Amino acid sequence: MMRPVFKSRYKADLDEQQRRYYWSLTPHERLALAVRLNQQARMIYAVNPANPPLPTATIDGGRVLKSAAPLPRRGR
Repeated sequence: MMRPVFKSRYKADLDEQQRRYYWSLTPHERLALAVRLNQQARMIYAVNPANPPLPTATIDGGRVLKSAAPLPRRGR
């Protein structure tokens, strides 16, 4: 499924467009989106070597908590 790309100069407009898009999805599509976001969060958490490994119990619907040691942001 292609995700739309929203463009605007104003963050409030983007937030509103994303909110309208999300609620226009069917419940099944929203659930699939939530699963995909959870998988991405787990992948990002696991890539950081400073984080302890996630217990297998969290794979069954548990939450990924904040990183134990967040990765530093790149300087610009």
